[in-house]
Amino acid sequence: MIKKIQMNRDKPVINLIPKIVYGHRMEGSNAVYRPLSLSLMRPRMSFPYDEKHSNLPVIIWLCGGSFSAMDRNVWTPELAWFAKRGYAVASIDYSVTARAKFPDQIEDVKLAIRYLKAHAEELGLDSQRFIAMGESAGGYLAALVGATANTREYDKGDYLKYSSRVKAVVPWYPLVSVPDFLAAVPRNSLRLFRLREAIHELTQINVPLDALNYPDVTKFISGQTPPFLILHGDADTIVPVSQSHLLYEALKAKGVPAELYIFEGAEHADAPFTQEETKQLIFEFLQRMVD
Repeated sequence: MIKKIQMNRDKPVINLIPKIVYGHRMEGSNAVYRPLSLSLMRPRMSFPYDEKHSNLPVIIWLCGGSFSAMDRNVWTPELAWFAKRGYAVASIDYSVTARAKFPDQIEDVKLAIRYLKAHAEELGLDSQRFIAMGESAGGYLAALVGATANTREYDKGDYLKYSSRVKAVVPWYPLVSVPDFLAAVPRNSLRLFRLREAIHELTQINVPLDALNYPDVTKFISGQTPPFLILHGDADTIVPVSQSHLLYEALKAKGVPAELYIFEGAEHADAPFTQEETKQLIFEFLQRMVD
């Protein structure tokens, strides 16, 4: 049996470039030269030039892991949804606490953004339409990228003629302020124990959390901060939803466009964050912000 079938040619083929080295870190008394990598997922681009699949908006994705562990590719199956709708998705490695302390993490992320802007033409990216998005610890870093858009404090290393500024930010259940976290969480709770370990590893400082000079995202927010879409569950047992309320109120106080969506009954990294309705919500926000 032979059949001829007419298929839809408008749906793009998605490619993944699994390991692009965007920088390096010296470790172990400068005896170890560790590569920093990113994975780039995007609609396939025909060469030598493909106008339809060039100049793509870019989602900078930052996975969580309590600052102590991370796998940049763990969310790839869910993020393919955005690539199929015309976005490039760059999932970024950043230093973890077994190897580094703050501000290495945010410096790594900003270096990756500058690298991608420096190579935007060859990768088919639009350097003016970058979005920072991440979950948990990655949500904190995404929020900090957005909040520090008008300072070069954490821009270190190569490609410094390029800006690490992004057009919009989408943090999922982010930590925002340690003091406010402490005020919202019982002193003997498992959440506080987990965060205490993460903060200690992150800073390499063995002092009470109350005394840590830990970067508060809200202190960097200004009238020039890019728009935010914040997602959080009201049953989160790791990072309380009050952290996202704090971020939202700080943004509104500076006149920054901000939206906060609270998922009823949702835990930390729970299923509602990857549902079709949630992805559509993010997609519509990004379409308004980057186009």
